[in-house]
Amino acid sequence: MERLLAKYTNSYASYVILFFFYDLAFAFFSALISVYLIGKGYSASQVSMCISVAALANMVTQPIIGSLTDKFGMRSVNMVMFAATCIAAALFVIAPNFLIIVGTYAAMNLLMNGVNPTVERMATSSPYSYGSIRVWGSIGFAVGTQLTGIIYDSIAPVAPYIGVIIAMLIAIFGFWGTNPRLAETEAAKIEDAASDEVEPVSTKTLLTNKKFLYYLVLQILFAAVTGAAYSFCPAFLTSKGLEASTASTILAVATLLEIPLLLFSSKFMDKIANKTLLFAIFTLVVVEMVVYGLNLPLPLVIVATFLGRHPPAIINIMANMKVVNTIVDARQQIAGLALVKTCQSFGTIISNNIGGRIADAAGYPAMFLFLLVMISVGLAGVVFFQVPSGNDKKLFS
Repeated sequence: MERLLAKYTNSYASYVILFFFYDLAFAFFSALISVYLIGKGYSASQVSMCISVAALANMVTQPIIGSLTDKFGMRSVNMVMFAATCIAAALFVIAPNFLIIVGTYAAMNLLMNGVNPTVERMATSSPYSYGSIRVWGSIGFAVGTQLTGIIYDSIAPVAPYIGVIIAMLIAIFGFWGTNPRLAETEAAKIEDAASDEVEPVSTKTLLTNKKFLYYLVLQILFAAVTGAAYSFCPAFLTSKGLEASTASTILAVATLLEIPLLLFSSKFMDKIANKTLLFAIFTLVVVEMVVYGLNLPLPLVIVATFLGRHPPAIINIMANMKVVNTIVDARQQIAGLALVKTCQSFGTIISNNIGGRIADAAGYPAMFLFLLVMISVGLAGVVFFQVPSGNDKKLFS
């Protein structure tokens, strides 16, 4: 038994289990939330309120979770958060009214997103390449998205949230077996910060970085549009006559398009300039919003979903690491990434609230036209964004 445990510790299998089942749980949690709530009789504006409260809770608690992780250690804090997610999911399943649904959904959101930075960093700190680890998260999310629709239709609408509990319990086993090099990385940062030869930097330095502030605005717009589209796309697809299981199949296939981008990230991420990457992903989302907003035929809607849903999102995750690495001081990388995450949550809150109200008053196409205006402003902002290429950083090679 001890030999098996020794082989399992920090093995490739432990990372596969963690990433696959964590993202599987995330898909169960988020893939059909709009369909689930609307099916229970709530309006689109109530759905947007639920999602916005969850995003606000995540935005407020991210810095607190980061401080707790620094103080008590990554392993202990995140193990508690994994377990707490299971409890929150159980309460969501038995929630008797909308207020409790909002509160428990917000709890699940802040806990699962609170774990996310550590999980993402583990992909770059494990003994294995980033793509070979992170790809299992995309596979898990795709499988979860597909299963969500199947069990929603064939078992019960609440069944996916029971799946969150099961998947997170298995993910805990994976997390327990990992042993990434995070501790050594943090120790090196502390040593550098304490060195007399290194000039200290402050948060004020970060907030006076004009390029970084400009970039934050771009990320607010991108997250606002993609966040609202992510929330309401399932309901939009079902409003066009599709079953929930069919809609989830489409979304699952869209997720699978992340996989080649992750596996071959080393082939293009360090060769394409930051500005070109941003221009490409904003353009893809513009096309998606045009198709949705004009309420074009279903085949075009499906193609737009494939191109505009997950490929821009996964490239934005990688491009974000590259852009921040390019324009932010090396000693403020984590603070910079955390601030981007906070601004993304802010954008999601605003767009979900406004978008839900527009959907209630004028329908989903009108909401997507509103999002089209927002992403078009962002695309124009990318054109005037003066940022180095970042190709010298070699983050993905």
